[in-house]
Amino acid sequence: MAKKRPRSKSAKPVAARRLMGPARTQQIQGLLHELQVHAEEITAQNEQLLKAQGELEDARDRFADLYDFAPIGYASLNAAGAITEINLAGAALLGKARAFLINMPMASLVKKDHRQALDRFLERARDRESGEQSTELASRIDGQRIIRLIARPGLTGASGDLFTAMVDVTEERRLADERRDALRREQELAAARATEIRERTAAEARIKMLLERLVGAQEEERRRIARNLHDHLGQQLTALRLTLDALRNEAAMPDALRQRVALVEGIVSKIDRDVDLLAWDLRPATLDDVGLPAALSELVRQWTTVSEVPAEFHQSTQGEFRLAPDSESNVYRIVQEALNNIAKHAGATQVSVLIEHRGDEMAVIIEDNGRGFDPDRILKSRERHAVMGLLGMRERAALIDGEVQIESRPGQGTTVFVRVPVKQRSG
Repeated sequence: MAKKRPRSKSAKPVAARRLMGPARTQQIQGLLHELQVHAEEITAQNEQLLKAQGELEDARDRFADLYDFAPIGYASLNAAGAITEINLAGAALLGKARAFLINMPMASLVKKDHRQALDRFLERARDRESGEQSTELASRIDGQRIIRLIARPGLTGASGDLFTAMVDVTEERRLADERRDALRREQELAAARATEIRERTAAEARIKMLLERLVGAQEEERRRIARNLHDHLGQQLTALRLTLDALRNEAAMPDALRQRVALVEGIVSKIDRDVDLLAWDLRPATLDDVGLPAALSELVRQWTTVSEVPAEFHQSTQGEFRLAPDSESNVYRIVQEALNNIAKHAGATQVSVLIEHRGDEMAVIIEDNGRGFDPDRILKSRERHAVMGLLGMRERAALIDGEVQIESRPGQGTTVFVRVPVKQRSG
């Protein structure tokens, strides 16, 4: 029996080899397609990377331009305080070229007496627990320039360098010094003015006291003279009138002599009335006896008789009241001066005087329908008598803490307002 020939291991059936050929080709084609797809993806990613790299380079260039040409100085300092990077503005502030400043200690660029402040600044700025730090340093190159360093903890580069901003505050410091000097001068001036005001106030108080004493002495002298006129001269004139009356009634007297005696008696009577009027003008007895309203009423009545100008007196008060003697005297003299001015200058045909007492204030109003005037012009003019009259009225009012206001226009009459606080008569 013939032996069977052994089959080779690598040998495959012809049908199998025929089936494997198209499958492998398809598989290879699939792999090639995948490789092509991956190649296209890699190409696209490479293009994106190149684009991103270009954008980053553009951004870096823009940042470099912004950094270099920023109006504010920027500098990076290492742990030793040396400059590792600085822009053009920062180099200009320090007065050196940028290349010269790299690796130069910041302490060597500021004045000696400011170096401790720089060390404290760097120490605080590297403490992440602290807030924004700043310090002001004087440049060693330009001793007049003041540079403010600003740093915020945590703003450090990859190398650990501290990023700082630099601002020229020389003008700001100069303005601050000028403001401080101006404030100091203003305070000194204010203190000098306060001293001057205190001295002036004290002087005015002394002047007021002297004026009060002077006016008081004048009123006392007026009272004494008025009393002497009334008591002594008035009594003598009364005695003379009685003697002349008795002489005129003598039966044996010739008619011619009797007529002469009657003439002399008339002259003496007129002198007696004039003496009474003079005594009243010096110091009205009613002012001391019954008070200001009655004295003003009598003053208006006598003024009407003498000036022949119709005048009315009105009183509007809440109950009876008496002012302090100095207040009554000064108000009376103010009204008297106002009436005298009307008689001399106003050419009025109607005058009224009103006194009012309201609460803690008393007011007297003197009004006329005369020709009027410009008060400001009179006070600025050189008409001595007119100015003295107006100023005298105001000074008398000021002595009793009152005021005098004058309202007048040419052709529209005049109104004088007198207001004084009510100071009750003591005792």
